[in-house]
Amino acid sequence: MRKIDSLIPGVLDNFQPDMYRKRNSIIILWKDIVGKELATFARPVGFEDFVLLIKILHPAASMEIRLRKREILLKLNSVWDEKLFTDLKIV
Repeated sequence: MRKIDSLIPGVLDNFQPDMYRKRNSIIILWKDIVGKELATFARPVGFEDFVLLIKILHPAASMEIRLRKREILLKLNSVWDEKLFTDLKIV
């Protein structure tokens, strides 16, 4: 069990308006980051903490997301030179 005071910094980080704005802008730039073809079948639908949630419309897109996960995360985080996302989750 964790003490409540150890959870507060993480919670406050997620409520920063600037962080929220940056994460939303990444979602808008998704097509430019992953390419038009993949973006047709894999769409970001939101985020939880530092995890970008992606809706998959075709099984092949799921495989490509998994194979390119590191590359995609690097591109996502390089837009603002800040670690906005640490993982991708297919929903």
